[in-house]
Amino acid sequence: MNLRFRARRSSVLGAVVTIAAVVLAACGGSESGSGGSGEPIKVGGMLSYTAAGSNSGPAVEAGAKARFAQFNESGGIGGHQVEFVTTDDALDPAKAPAAMRTLVESDEVVATLGLGSADSAAVQPYLTQNSILSLAGGSSTPLIEAADSPFRLDKPAYDELAGRVVEYAVKTLGKTKIAVAYTPDAVGLPIKDGVERQLREMGMTPVAEVEYSATATNADAQAAQLKDSGAEFVMINHVPSVMAKIFNSAERIGFKPDYGATFAGATPSLPQIMGEALADRIYFGTSFILPDSAEAADFRRYVEAQNGDIHDINTMIGWTNADAVAAVLQKAVTDNGGSLPTAAQVLAAGSDIEIDTAYIRDLTWTGTDRTGPDGSSISKLGPGGSYVEADAFKPNPFVSGA
Repeated sequence: MNLRFRARRSSVLGAVVTIAAVVLAACGGSESGSGGSGEPIKVGGMLSYTAAGSNSGPAVEAGAKARFAQFNESGGIGGHQVEFVTTDDALDPAKAPAAMRTLVESDEVVATLGLGSADSAAVQPYLTQNSILSLAGGSSTPLIEAADSPFRLDKPAYDELAGRVVEYAVKTLGKTKIAVAYTPDAVGLPIKDGVERQLREMGMTPVAEVEYSATATNADAQAAQLKDSGAEFVMINHVPSVMAKIFNSAERIGFKPDYGATFAGATPSLPQIMGEALADRIYFGTSFILPDSAEAADFRRYVEAQNGDIHDINTMIGWTNADAVAAVLQKAVTDNGGSLPTAAQVLAAGSDIEIDTAYIRDLTWTGTDRTGPDGSSISKLGPGGSYVEADAFKPNPFVSGA
């Protein structure tokens, strides 16, 4: 597979320079590889290994290491091997600052990936101060709103994905009574905004907007509100262990709507928690290709070499985060004459780049546009815990912030 990026460089002629990056080897799986004699480039991952109910760290690590291993096997990034260094913050915003300081000040990483939404917000001022390019595992729009934000999205924002799923629910599934259940945080609030915006553009309003707590033991009262509203389709977004509060409470009172969510909930743990209860009833907005597709052959080969689970969405998150970071690093090394780039040079490269790979389609980052790709597909949970495509990749109905 070829990874390409188009570096948009300022000049008196305003030229656009096209640079072909590494042509990756078609076999193998060594993390360290045999090529690359320059100083290593260190990328950090502040991941979750010990959080109750949401230990995405091993899967994100496997995906990122697999992608970097593919580059390292082919000579690295401009002759520099990539080292992926991780630390555990347990998805706890209180632990995140110390964990990030270790990565930046002790491990000397020049970029980070895979961060959770809440802990990303906790370290954003520090990352900004130290010019560290960062990709969160999720798609929280507030992370990229500040003019000097070091965060970039390599996936559509949550509100865009909510709009895509709602449009599908109305136009394809024929649903007319749409509700939203949301947590009052960086994961839930954008979903509420996206549902409101898309329904407004279709001349509709939500039949219910129900707030629930990610830390509550159940959501019985909220499920009753949703049932009383007559909702046929409920948009929701979080990790499966949190969404299950709504799902289980709804099941107990015989309320069985269809649901919409984003890639964040499409993990193996969802059918493990809910069994077959949601089979053919929950749909996900995602920009990821399916792991069993022909286009994902490299993903499968290198992830399996890391003993990773190709069907865990967190593995794909790690892979695509690394895919985007690698493109930025390639540009930063090129801009620096082949030498090891500083963190500030990596961040600058991530402010003027177009990325187009098999895993990230037509992504552009500029000094003012840090959003993800403008398109997604719809997958659904099928019988037996499998995720299958329900609607092909197409433009999202709106762009966040536009």
